[in-house]
Amino acid sequence: MADSQPLHLLIVSGGRDLPDRARDASAGLRTTVICRPEVVPRLRSREKIQRLIVLREDAPEDEWVAAARFVHAVDPVDRLTNFTEKDTEKTAAIGAALGLTWHSTETVRAVADKAEMRRRLASAGLGDVVAEVVHDVEGVLKVGERTGYPLICKPVRGVASKGVTRIDGPADIERALAWGATGAGDLDSPELMVEPFLTGEEYSVEAVSEDGEHLVVGVTRKISEPVHFVEVGHVVPAPLPTEDAERIGAAVRTALEALGVRQGVTHTEVIVAPETVHIVETHLRPAGDEIPELWARTTGVDLIEVVARQAVGRKVLDDVRAALGAPGDRPGAAAIWYACPDAVGEIVEVTGTDEARALNGVVDVEVLREPGKRLKGVTGSFARGAHVCAVGATQEEALLRAREGVRKISFTVRSSGMAERHEILAEHSG
Repeated sequence: MADSQPLHLLIVSGGRDLPDRARDASAGLRTTVICRPEVVPRLRSREKIQRLIVLREDAPEDEWVAAARFVHAVDPVDRLTNFTEKDTEKTAAIGAALGLTWHSTETVRAVADKAEMRRRLASAGLGDVVAEVVHDVEGVLKVGERTGYPLICKPVRGVASKGVTRIDGPADIERALAWGATGAGDLDSPELMVEPFLTGEEYSVEAVSEDGEHLVVGVTRKISEPVHFVEVGHVVPAPLPTEDAERIGAAVRTALEALGVRQGVTHTEVIVAPETVHIVETHLRPAGDEIPELWARTTGVDLIEVVARQAVGRKVLDDVRAALGAPGDRPGAAAIWYACPDAVGEIVEVTGTDEARALNGVVDVEVLREPGKRLKGVTGSFARGAHVCAVGATQEEALLRAREGVRKISFTVRSSGMAERHEILAEHSG
């Protein structure tokens, strides 16, 4: 490629505003998108895309690679990325076929398949948690006999807390398998996994990797409801003693090394017991739930911007490290809390958002399920109704402000022909 020729970035799937951010990071950036039909309506700035290739939902991996080879033949591709959690194995296969830098096929497989991830982590000395792929009640019973109860049942390739259930004994197994199958229905694999229920405090770790070096940006406190483990709140930075934060960070760095991660922003979920840091799962993407925005407000590190810059080949680690070490007039903490209406029916009206925005410290209020949408109870992350973000001098102050904002919001839901108002209680305080 001539020095004057702008970069050509091949994007698999969509990425919301990330393609536009990548264009801002690389003057004249040219982009090609290969995606499924479902992604097309969500593509932003379509007029800026040089070419768009849409493959049917069930197109095999070889077809995705062939499409990328065609693009590369007519307009050589310089960089490859996938800003989402969909079709990552196809992206890795394209990278291997075209000789483009991205996560390896082995890394993507290990991260996507939770059972394989467990094997990789165990070989690196990170725990010996029994994790078995199960297909029926008998399979779960065998795990229960080996490890005892409670257990956790989840889709092997699950996202957004979909299909996750605690099993306290044999009587819960059929219900858990049915719930897991529902959660895995639109994922790349229908398989379910069972492992012992781990006890301890829940956190996530946001990190940036560059050329195999892993820098922890921070540890996020996670608050979940107790039945299906839907996340209802997050606080940054997590209120932790320095030594605990350091051992959590060390465990995550070891996990990323064991999984072969060399580049990118990662989001790793952990459960911390007095003697052990259990790695629950990791993701080759930034956190959801506005967590990157919380960290940007408290540290000045914009993790979404980091992703965009790395996509076009920019080095980022020195800038991230400098931002973390720079003094700034920023709030000491930030938090998000979710409105989780435990109702089933059609949303008729959502009120109280203006009152929530008017509260001291509240910086963002967003309705996630608008009138006309249906609620199905607290079934997964996509069932949450609204969120409130707030900042404060301390973690406690930020969290209290976010929860108070959620208390202002109420949903009117029509169920069985009758409209009922559901006020949101700030439960699950953790």
